[in-house]
Amino acid sequence: MDADMIVNHENMKVLKASRDTLGSHLQLEVTLPDGKCMIRWGLDEVDYINIKDIIKKNHFDSLNAEYHYEILPYISVSLDKPKGKQKFIASVRCVQGQKAAKIEFECSERFAGNMEWFRKEVRGLEDVESLRWGNFK
Repeated sequence: MDADMIVNHENMKVLKASRDTLGSHLQLEVTLPDGKCMIRWGLDEVDYINIKDIIKKNHFDSLNAEYHYEILPYISVSLDKPKGKQKFIASVRCVQGQKAAKIEFECSERFAGNMEWFRKEVRGLEDVESLRWGNFK
């Protein structure tokens, strides 16, 4: 892969985590090389609960409410024991001014696969058109 093809997907800002008639999801603002858009990121119930628990807490000893959360598009894998079951670990970053905290959580294989797809395959707004907020009724 040449250097021009490497894309930095660090900004997947969480706007909301909620449920509706279509299921649990995140409303994300994603920043791509050709612009920003809001997308709907479907979640398994366990992923929804884990993320919801993270974003409802204040992770800094501060009364300042000026903070936001970002999903980091990187997954790590760990094993319970040799030849054991794989665990997928995802991360959320809490950002407040110049401070940031990385909070890890165990995620589903589906979430891990979607993150891997986003990191490796998404290059621009056209690639996330099917996820664009407003395309779901």
